[in-house]
Amino acid sequence: MAKKKDVAEEVTEEIKEEITEEVVEQTPEEIIQELEQAIKDLNNEMLKQRADLENTKKRLEKERVIERKYSAMNFAKHILTPMDNFELALNHIEEKEETKALKEGMTMIIKQFAKVLEDEGVSEVGHKDEEHDPNFHQAIMTEKIDGVEPNKVVDVLQKGYLFKDRLIRPAIVKISE
Repeated sequence: MAKKKDVAEEVTEEIKEEITEEVVEQTPEEIIQELEQAIKDLNNEMLKQRADLENTKKRLEKERVIERKYSAMNFAKHILTPMDNFELALNHIEEKEETKALKEGMTMIIKQFAKVLEDEGVSEVGHKDEEHDPNFHQAIMTEKIDGVEPNKVVDVLQKGYLFKDRLIRPAIVKISE
């Protein structure tokens, strides 16, 4: 144990001598200039680190706000397909007296689903007779129809949806030529 202590003391003495020699070779003005420069450098580094920290805080806060804003989007996306299938089933129920109550019940359920989605920020895009917009519509067919302007939606094959300001699914449409 004594040997380790002796070695540590020797190394410490060597370092002190080197530092002392360097300091002795410099004038007090040079030492002051070096120290002032070191202070400036440390100040600049501290300011850079503080700015980085502030930028990181702002970025994380912005990400948290966006995450909260769109937190229900994934749920909404998953509920749309069963809702579409429900509507398809409703459209295939024949207009008979025996199925009238079933059809009314299914219509009420679909309206409730639509209301819940609307309350969460989901809105429908892609309506008949509107101008074709490639940002919201996926045109898979065209048809020349007399009396209809070109580039108008003539049929909606599958509804499209927005969640707040983000597109969940484009509407699949047929447009006029």
